[in-house]
Amino acid sequence: MNEFRVGIWCAYGETLSPSAGIGVFVHNLARGMAALDDQMNVILAVHAGDESLVAETVAAGQGRITTAAVGRLSLVNRWRQRWHRSCYRRISNQTAAGEESAQQVARYIWHEERIKRIFASQPLTLPPSGSDPDVWLLPHVDVSRPFCEPTVTIVHDMVPFHFPGIMKQKKLAAFRRHCQRLVETSTLIGTMSRTIRDNDIVGLLGCPVEKVRVVPGAVPTDFGVPLAADKLLERFPVLRQPYLLYPAGYRSYKNHAVLVEALSRLRQAASPDLGLVLTGFEGMPSLLEQQIVAAGVTGRVHVLGVVDRPTLAGLYQQAAATVVPSLYEQGSYPVVEAIHWGCPAACSGIAALREYLEPLGGTVPFFDATDPVDVSRTVACLLADREHFVVRQQVQLQQMASRTWQVVAADWRDVLLEAIEQGRQGRAS
Repeated sequence: MNEFRVGIWCAYGETLSPSAGIGVFVHNLARGMAALDDQMNVILAVHAGDESLVAETVAAGQGRITTAAVGRLSLVNRWRQRWHRSCYRRISNQTAAGEESAQQVARYIWHEERIKRIFASQPLTLPPSGSDPDVWLLPHVDVSRPFCEPTVTIVHDMVPFHFPGIMKQKKLAAFRRHCQRLVETSTLIGTMSRTIRDNDIVGLLGCPVEKVRVVPGAVPTDFGVPLAADKLLERFPVLRQPYLLYPAGYRSYKNHAVLVEALSRLRQAASPDLGLVLTGFEGMPSLLEQQIVAAGVTGRVHVLGVVDRPTLAGLYQQAAATVVPSLYEQGSYPVVEAIHWGCPAACSGIAALREYLEPLGGTVPFFDATDPVDVSRTVACLLADREHFVVRQQVQLQQMASRTWQVVAADWRDVLLEAIEQGRQGRAS
C-alpha cells in the first residue's frame, strides 16, 4: 500500500497539545510520520476551534498533516450521554460486586450501545480532500465513538487500577469494562512498554498477547529555546538557591511526598541550601502541604504551577538535578529532557522505567521510591559527582536519540498497515 491516510484522535476532554503527557507523544509521532518517504498522510482530529493548538505540527508536516474538526454534541445528546453513563456505572458497580445477572448484562450492553450511537452523531468535518482515514490511531483509551475503519488503540498504562484516588471509586468498574471492551473491539492494541503489555494490557484487561504490538518511543524533539537564566531568575527569584526539579502533576503515584522527606534529609546532611521546585497541572493536595510542614521544609518547596516549554527548559538548565520518584509509569520524558539540557537525572527503579531507560546504559541512578533514605542517598551521590553524571548521561542520550521519531513512525506504520490488512480480511470473510 503506497499511500494511505491515518487519523489520530486528539479530541478528548481537551485537545491533545504538544506540551505535555500523551500530547508530546502524539505530536512527535505525527511529525515523524510526515517525514517518512512513503505517502502517509496524517489527519489530526481536534475539537472545532482548537486548530491553533496543533498549528505548529501541521506546519511541520509541509502539507502531509491536516486537521479534522470534531463538533460538540447537541445539548440533548450531552444530557443523554451523561444519563447513560450514570446508569452504566451503577450497573457495572453492581456486577463488579458479584451481583451480575443476565438481565444486568443486557442492560449495560444496551447503555453501552446508546453511548456509542450518541458519539457517532458527533459531527466530524474532514479536511478539504474529504477522504476518510484508512485507519484510526487512538492514543488514549477514553474514546466512546465507534469507527467504521480499523483502529489501533494505544494503552499507555492502567494506573487508576494500581493506585486509589486517581479515579473516583464509583467510576472504576465502568472504566475497566470500557477499557476491556475497547481492546476487544480494536483491531490491534499498541504500547511502548513490554511491562505495560504484560501487567496492564494482558494482565488487567485480559487482552490476548498476540493482539498487542510493542513499539518503543524516542526522545522528544520539541525542546525549543530555553528561557534565559536572567529572565528565569527575574520571574522566579527563589531559583537563585540550588534546587531539585520534579515536573509532574499532583497524583498519588507521582509520589511527591518521598521527595519532600528526602529533601529534609539532604538539607540536614550536606545540602542546607537545597530546595525543591515542582511544576504541574493540578493544585497541590492539602496532604502534601501538611507533609511539607511536618518535614520542616516550608519555604524550601517552590510550587510554580503550569509552565511553558521554554520556561521548563530553563528550569532544567538551572536545576542541580531532576529527580523522578514515580511509583508507576510507562516511561519518563522529564528524565531525558533533563539530560538533554545538561541536568543530571535520577529516578525510581520500577520495571517500566528500567526498561525505558535501558538505552542509557546504566548512567541514570535508580532508587527505591518507597524509601526516602535511599532516595536521599542516591541524590546525594549524584550531586557529589554531578559533572561526571552530566557527561556520561549526555553521551548515552546521544545513543538513545539515534532512534528517531521517523524510525518510531516507520514502526507504527507497519502496525497501522497490519490493522488495515486485518480490516480488509474481516470485510472479505
